[in-house]
Amino acid sequence: MPMFDIPDMRELLYKIAIVFGTIIVIYGVLWLLVNLGVIPAIIAAVFPQIVLIIIGLFIIYTAVERRNKYY
Repeated sequence: MPMFDIPDMRELLYKIAIVFGTIIVIYGVLWLLVNLGVIPAIIAAVFPQIVLIIIGLFIIYTAVERRNKYY
């Protein structure tokens, strides 16, 4: 059981890049909609808490997936 399998780390980095890229795009769209007055500013103010929840769920999902992969 290799601890640091390079393809496994590459897959994890791709998943992290996808999550952060998605968060950046969503934040950019929210910022644009707030500046245009389409949505209230409170929705954009709550977004960082939503991001923390998403990151936490991603960490839990990744940990469970890796545990199931090796055991």
